[in-house]
Amino acid sequence: MATVAPVLSRTAEGVPYLLWENIATGDTVLPYAVQGRLGLNAAVQFAGTFGGATAKLQVSNDGTTFADIKDVHGTTVSATSAAHFEIGRSSIYFRPSVTGGTSDAVDVYLVLRGPVS
Repeated sequence: MATVAPVLSRTAEGVPYLLWENIATGDTVLPYAVQGRLGLNAAVQFAGTFGGATAKLQVSNDGTTFADIKDVHGTTVSATSAAHFEIGRSSIYFRPSVTGGTSDAVDVYLVLRGPVS
């Protein structure tokens, strides 16, 4: 089991995004603490090898108790294969969760939008 930390990167066009790469069932996934007002709107994309796993995006305001986030339509952000969700929520901490798979390696891309204060 590995510890997977988010890496902040930018596309060639300069758009910032977070990437948690190759998450497997049982890994420790470190959360990302949103800075300023960034994250008022967001999108998450799940990709990679699922191997029967379910990937979710979770949020917290205390960094300890995490809950599944819902997309803009009120549906829990949860995927068993490649998927993309629009989320319009403001929370302090974001982290992905990957459970129930074998030979899984899921990548989670999170784009946060909003003015930086």
